[in-house]
Amino acid sequence: MATPLQSQIINVLPRRLLASLWASQETRLSLSQFSNISSTFNNNNNNRLNIKNNNNNNHGNKKPSVTTQSFLCEELPIRYSHILRLLSTLTPDQLQTPMIRHVAHRYLHDMCTLLHPSLQTTSDHAFTDLIRKLRTRQAASLIRIRYALYQQQQQQQQHNHNNHTILLDHINTVGLGIQFLTDQHLLGSSFSKEQTNEQERVQTIQPVAIAMQAVQDARQLMASCLGQKEHHIPTISIQEQPNLSSLEFIPQVLYRMLFESTLLTLRARLLDQQQGFNKTSTSSSSWRHVFNPTTLFNQQKLLSQQHNKIHMDIFNGPTSIGFRLTSPSPLLPNDLNPDIPRDPLGIPTCASLLSRTEPNRLQDDLDLHEDVEWHVWSGWRAAKALASHWGGNLDVVSVQGLGSTLYLALDRDPSLLERYPSKRTLNWSAYHLLHHHRRMAAIAAANNHHHQNNGQLSLQAAQDQFNAFLNAISSESNTMNDNMILRRDDAYHNVSLSAAVAAAVAHG
Repeated sequence: MATPLQSQIINVLPRRLLASLWASQETRLSLSQFSNISSTFNNNNNNRLNIKNNNNNNHGNKKPSVTTQSFLCEELPIRYSHILRLLSTLTPDQLQTPMIRHVAHRYLHDMCTLLHPSLQTTSDHAFTDLIRKLRTRQAASLIRIRYALYQQQQQQQQHNHNNHTILLDHINTVGLGIQFLTDQHLLGSSFSKEQTNEQERVQTIQPVAIAMQAVQDARQLMASCLGQKEHHIPTISIQEQPNLSSLEFIPQVLYRMLFESTLLTLRARLLDQQQGFNKTSTSSSSWRHVFNPTTLFNQQKLLSQQHNKIHMDIFNGPTSIGFRLTSPSPLLPNDLNPDIPRDPLGIPTCASLLSRTEPNRLQDDLDLHEDVEWHVWSGWRAAKALASHWGGNLDVVSVQGLGSTLYLALDRDPSLLERYPSKRTLNWSAYHLLHHHRRMAAIAAANNHHHQNNGQLSLQAAQDQFNAFLNAISSESNTMNDNMILRRDDAYHNVSLSAAVAAAVAHG
């Protein structure tokens, strides 16, 4: 269902309330808190506890719940606003592109939905249904951002390319935290229509079993995409260190990191073999020649040599569990850069979102044939975000002629707080927007307050930045039309003085 993009999205709630989210700080969580939630729901304990730190109350003997309706209605809008703050680093022209405007208004719409007073009296069943929709919209929004930034990267210089890479990494970090929150709520809800997937719960895992499953599925997918049998795909041997330590983690997250890493390794290995056999450069059309009869015979002969095999080692570190994936072929450089979602052959996926991005309407994206919640975390950069979110690290050493080695380390301490963009990163983002709008007085005031309050953004500075952002993503024609159809009393109650002044300046 489509809804107007510009009309009443930001007029549902007071502008000051939305601006306060701009200055609010997130609540960083840990895996141990999600583990507590799993056991809490399994015991049918539906107590709603406040996770916010409060020095005036002694709740040390209670386990905080991070999936209750009250907490999600408070925390999700804050994280949505932080994504908008990160998007404000884009130039005014970039903020006016249809894809970015659509994403920004989608987040504003969902923020208003979660903050609306009527949601406090809704049933648990209705709230769970809303969270399911928000999860799908979130995935679709992140994919749209990847497409928008990818298109802009193709047109920008190297300096701006690096800025977009950092920006996308920060947005993925915030988006990943949002997905964990929504996933855990749906897992613990008795009203969820989805079959409970135990692999998405925090639990003590068996790394070797998960690694074997990820490797098997990656080989099967590669064979399926190429229309060949699995035995034609390079094999990967898995070696486990004796007395491997246990790890408390989310099995599905570890699986996805190993799955994406294995896909990149297999893709690079197959193309490297084809390039060596056919003496041609790697191109999109080279996939047709990978499995011709001559190539298959030479591949089987080459794969029989020990030094040409792919190995995965799983071992203990001082404070972590380590995975090392070694291949005689270097990874493709483009596979390590920020990119749009693609299948193993490099064909873009979820392209239907582009045609559904209308200039003046919002789409729910609930009837997509493609699994956006799966594709949103495809690729190398997404796998790195998954690894680093809970204190881990995923890195690669790839050298032409020597091959590649991927390293994944996951910390064994489940009490580590999730990774999140720093205050400095979030505060600095809005200065770009104010600078573009020549709001030098607001910049000076925000800088002064920033130094005096240990990086905490004042409400006035947040209002200035929020109003500048709304002005940057608004459509002048739509704004004029909306102002014309508003009655005088509606305009008086719904449009703040600062917004009216900004609108007058913009149209003057």
